[in-house]
Amino acid sequence: MLDALTITEAEAAGLSELAAMDLAMARDFAARARAAQDPEVANDLARTYQRMGRSYRQSLALKVRLAREIAQAASQPSPPVPPTPTPRDEARIEARIAELRGPMHRVIWVEHEPAEGADPDDDVSGHYFDLLEERLEVYCRDNRFGLEPLDAHVVSLCRSLGLDVSLARRWRELPDPPHEAVSDPDHDPAWRGSG
Repeated sequence: MLDALTITEAEAAGLSELAAMDLAMARDFAARARAAQDPEVANDLARTYQRMGRSYRQSLALKVRLAREIAQAASQPSPPVPPTPTPRDEARIEARIAELRGPMHRVIWVEHEPAEGADPDDDVSGHYFDLLEERLEVYCRDNRFGLEPLDAHVVSLCRSLGLDVSLARRWRELPDPPHEAVSDPDHDPAWRGSG
C-alpha cells in the first residue's frame, strides 16, 4: 500500500511551489489591505488574504500528512502473502465497500463536523469523504479486500486516513451524518471490474 501513498519528486516540488506562491500572495494581499484607504476595499483584500493564508496552511498540512502517511506505511510490516493467490471476488469486494461507507461516514462526521455557519471553503468533512472514496478505489484493487472483519477494516481505514481510532472502535454508537453532507459516490465507480 506504500505505492498508493508515494508521490513523485515533481509532485512534491509542485506542492512546495504551490505553498510558496500561496504565501507570496497572502503577503501581497495583506500589504495591500493595510495600505488601502477605502474600508470596503481593505475588507475585500483582507478576506482574500485570509483565503490565501488558509490555502497556504492546507498545502503545508498536506505535505506533513503525506510525509506521516508514507513513514507510517513504510514502518508497518507487510501483510503475509498467502501460499496461493486469492481469487477475485467482486461480490465480496462490492459488499465490503458498501459496508464500510456507513461506519466511515460516521467517524468522519463526528471528528470533522463543520461548525454552524462555517465557510463552505473550510469543509474538512467533505475533504475526508472524498479522500475515503479515493482510498476505497485504490484499496479494493487488492483481491484480499474485505477478508478481514468489518470492525478491524474500519479501524485500519481510519488509521490510514489519519482519523481518530478511538472513534473508529465506537462507530456503532456514533450518529449518521445528514444525507446532504455526504455526496453520493459515482454510480459506475472505477473499482468495478478492476483486478
